[in-house]
Amino acid sequence: MASSYRLMMAGVLALIAFGVGMALYGYQVAIYPVDLAGGYLSRAESAQTPEDIAYFVRLARNELPEFGNPVWSFPTAKTDFGLIHRNLDAILARANSISSLEPYSTEYNTGMYDIHASIEGIQKQLVDATPYLYVSFTNIMLSAVWIAVILALFAIMRRGRARFRQEYENQ
Repeated sequence: MASSYRLMMAGVLALIAFGVGMALYGYQVAIYPVDLAGGYLSRAESAQTPEDIAYFVRLARNELPEFGNPVWSFPTAKTDFGLIHRNLDAILARANSISSLEPYSTEYNTGMYDIHASIEGIQKQLVDATPYLYVSFTNIMLSAVWIAVILALFAIMRRGRARFRQEYENQ
């Protein structure tokens, strides 16, 4: 009986460790790059020069998937990473074009305002896409394995309980 109890406790601890590892891996692979890109875009939105904007937009662009849409049930253009990349490329082109303008001129300020507004829009798109990233194929498969382990653990516990009852009745 003590060995089955130890086996069940080891199973529970393994289940918890697997769940924590699965959650960390899923976050690191699916969510963190988009979250990191959102942080870079936040820095770009508050940047005061076109060069700084371009620097942070390039960092954000490198973190985002080049194509695909996390909303697999009913995809929209709002959450399409390919279109988001095109928007980031357009922001880089605009930042490059206004970098030659005189600071504090009307054209320069209008261009900076336009870029900041575009970056804010892309940040909102990333926020809208983030919940759907949790439902990626990898995360679904890892969750299925985790559920299978839980069911196996319950089956082992049920057998152990039945064996314990049988031994108790035989005494």
